[in-house]
Amino acid sequence: MNFEVLNIRRIDSTTGNFKLYEDYILSYDQFDGWTERLLRLGIYIDIIFECKIDMTFRTKKFEKFEKQFECEIPSEIKNIILEIQKLDHLELKHYYSDIFMEDQGTEDYVINHLGKSHNIRIGNLFKKPQPENSSEKLFFDLIELFEKWREEIYQQCLNELTPSNQIPINEKRKRRR
Repeated sequence: MNFEVLNIRRIDSTTGNFKLYEDYILSYDQFDGWTERLLRLGIYIDIIFECKIDMTFRTKKFEKFEKQFECEIPSEIKNIILEIQKLDHLELKHYYSDIFMEDQGTEDYVINHLGKSHNIRIGNLFKKPQPENSSEKLFFDLIELFEKWREEIYQQCLNELTPSNQIPINEKRKRRR
């Protein structure tokens, strides 16, 4: 599967923010920052909840892994997106972070809600933020689910790289416990 992110969203020349095309409801872009794996992941969900994923990372041997694919959305994530879409008004800040550090990981969400693309960046958070409204409550729950799903996707791709006669290190550790 090959797709272009430019066919999913573009930069709005007046605001400098991302604008999702109307047949998409959410995009999620994550970058680890300066880490060993250099993970970059994009998840793009359309209005009928079809999901496209664009992923790049480095293996322990510094080999580049790139993959684009479609997959099912976890039901918990789909349910929260549906709840967000039901809200009369989406009240989210543009940026959530406790501190800024160069080359640290970031998560960028763009949510289409009632014809408007809301851009939200997540920087370094030392603890889970306390929601100030129902929009933030749903969004903070969504963040946790996306972070968990991101790691599941990453592990699945790592497992594809592991020869069938070898067991990934993280699986060995689980078996010892």
